[in-house]
Amino acid sequence: MKTRAIARCLLSIVAALLLCGCSQSAHDSSGRMGTLNVRLTDAPLPLSNVKSVMVTLTGVIVYPRETVESMPLPTEPPPITLLHFPATFDLLTLTGGATALLASGEVPVGDYSRIRLQISSAMLIYMDGTSADLKCEPNKVDVPIQFHVSAGTGNTLVLDFDAGASVKVNETGMGDLILRPVVTPVPVH
Repeated sequence: MKTRAIARCLLSIVAALLLCGCSQSAHDSSGRMGTLNVRLTDAPLPLSNVKSVMVTLTGVIVYPRETVESMPLPTEPPPITLLHFPATFDLLTLTGGATALLASGEVPVGDYSRIRLQISSAMLIYMDGTSADLKCEPNKVDVPIQFHVSAGTGNTLVLDFDAGASVKVNETGMGDLILRPVVTPVPVH
């Protein structure tokens, strides 16, 4: 039961990061650039015996929306990687409106359709100091989110990685803990 709450919390954080954004014109081919900040948060998690839910991400990738030009088929611009190295986050520190910067970088001005988070490892740390590794299934999560990056402004998205919904106990009776990421975008006001 507690593992399910952790999983929900992890997924809420990632999802919140991805929901933020709005859609306008198609990808700008003029070469103009805008800054994109992707932040991470987590909904409150009722886990009395869990101190931390540590998740290590190795990639944050944004995908431009396909453009329809005078060509017979739509073209999809290449994805842009914002995070190139491992970064570890304690999801339980990201509740109550707290966020952490997940990745930031310059991206072409235009419309985007999704964000992919690549996860290398996850672990629960209990109040007594013991820990349990979480098996990541899968090791990536695609968050569908339509957003537009404008030139000369800071564009921020917040993803809710719901720890409580993401952590599961293996149903085969082995007792293994599994991370099945549940991430949703959070609307920015």
